[in-house]
Amino acid sequence: MDSPITIFDRLGTGSTPVGAKVRLRTAHVLGGGVAGLLAARVLSDHAEQVVVVEPDRRESLLSGAVRSGAPQGSQVHLLLPGGRRQVERFFPGFVEEAVAAGAVLCEARRTVAYLDDAEQLPTPNAEFLASSRPLLESLLWRRVLALPGLSLVHGRVTSLGFAHEAVNAVHLARDGHRTEMASDFVVDATGRASRIPDWLHRGGWPRPETDRLAADVRYFSARFSRSSTWDGPLCGIARYTPGFPTDIAGAAVNAVEAGQWAVMLARYGAGGDGLTADALTARCRELPPVFAEAVRGELIGEVVPHRHPHSRWRRFDALERLPARLAVVGDAVASFNPVYGQGMSSAALHASCLSEFLRSDTDLDAAARSFFDLQGVVTEAAWRTSTAADAVRLGVAGSARTEAEQRQARAMRLVHRAAAQDVEIATAVRAVGFMTAHPATLLSPELVARAANGNGVEDR
Repeated sequence: MDSPITIFDRLGTGSTPVGAKVRLRTAHVLGGGVAGLLAARVLSDHAEQVVVVEPDRRESLLSGAVRSGAPQGSQVHLLLPGGRRQVERFFPGFVEEAVAAGAVLCEARRTVAYLDDAEQLPTPNAEFLASSRPLLESLLWRRVLALPGLSLVHGRVTSLGFAHEAVNAVHLARDGHRTEMASDFVVDATGRASRIPDWLHRGGWPRPETDRLAADVRYFSARFSRSSTWDGPLCGIARYTPGFPTDIAGAAVNAVEAGQWAVMLARYGAGGDGLTADALTARCRELPPVFAEAVRGELIGEVVPHRHPHSRWRRFDALERLPARLAVVGDAVASFNPVYGQGMSSAALHASCLSEFLRSDTDLDAAARSFFDLQGVVTEAAWRTSTAADAVRLGVAGSARTEAEQRQARAMRLVHRAAAQDVEIATAVRAVGFMTAHPATLLSPELVARAANGNGVEDR
């Protein structure tokens, strides 16, 4: 069996899929966020017809405004390199199109990152696509609606139909009426509020167990006008380790469309309630220079709050019984502490999992276990990265028990410590955070030896 590193590398390829076989008559995607739109694109290679079921209407989806189905749409969003590669893979030319529409490609030389207020080494792989989420989604919608055989249905899914150990129908409420649509394959992309566990239970299937880690992070985003003469960083990220004396969990600032800055501050617990515009501005002035620059301009609109109570992973990969012809993607499977920015990129990699599954000779009348196994590799990588600091902060981080685990823990400490002074190691560490490499790559003998010997770093 391939290692997680090999699987992750394969899924993260930027090569456009070729030679697809049409295996389905009609496939349904439930939900039109980033995860659903990329799933629809993948299914268009394998189905005669793809139907996207979405509660928001077409004009809202194309407007570039925050839609009701994505309340987090006002928050700061950043497409990491791993996610950008997948979006470009399935929609060639998308990045160029997004930049032409106002999105900002933050090159490595204009990206800056801080850890505990200390500037980190610049690395060549720190290149992001920055925009509002509504702009990104509206551009994806235009691409998806142009696909042959693609249709959009306005409605709210109420349940799934099952027959012969497989999903065979989608039930929805549509303009006050109940409708049933026959389906050959269903992808649930209805987000964090997905009712898929209930739908499975009603059909006689087990609910997935759920891994949870309390985050209780409150984050606040605001827009400010951006000076046309600014020639400094266009993207800034500040993170803080548990125990560092600060009142915030992290901060982000991105240059976005319309000549604006998008600024975000995140706090843990109730201390994050009621952050005013004046308080956000004052706090940003105390942060590294790019944050102070961002809040120099005029405030546009209001400070928009959002709460993320916990990180969650529904373990479809561990279910003993699953209906065939069903896949689940995006936040409906796992949602992470947004401070780490991995949501959209994870969803994009789920599309790669779906593509590999449908391109294989797997029997579609059997549960899509190979899909969920592939997705488990992606989700586990993001989960390890995004929950590690929260687990330490909450005092629930497990200790290394075996000698092998202790060696791995020591090696990981060496690598992370050396990343502060070695660009090659820092690039490898960031590749994991950017979802272009699996966390296990940081334990390669060559990298650990470089960390231990090449930089005079001693384990303590």
